[in-house]
Amino acid sequence: MNGLVEKKIKRYENLLGEIWTASEKYLGTFSVKLLVERVVWDLSQEYREIELLHFDESGISCAEIAASMKKNPELSVDDMFMKFIARYVEILARLIGHEKTEKIAKKLNKEFGNIPFNSKEE
Repeated sequence: MNGLVEKKIKRYENLLGEIWTASEKYLGTFSVKLLVERVVWDLSQEYREIELLHFDESGISCAEIAASMKKNPELSVDDMFMKFIARYVEILARLIGHEKTEKIAKKLNKEFGNIPFNSKEE
């Protein structure tokens, strides 16, 4: 696995950590953990590697995903994490409301640019 992919995964890990921390303020640690578990379960049908995401009271780690990339370098890391983030924010908006979710979305957009999600129901 090349250094670029490792940096990319580390960047997503940092972003997920920020999302975890921001969500924790509204939901609490236990609920955030359940939310991450739900999103992992949702995406695991399409991306088996997402099941390697480690999360507990201390936060999120993508170390096992990075290690897995050595065996499966064709995995679209960007697609997997972007779907994770979009699904997470979608559920979060339903739980805490759109205004609070927009604060988190602004952080995401500041870090990653235009994130393809809409926290408002259609």
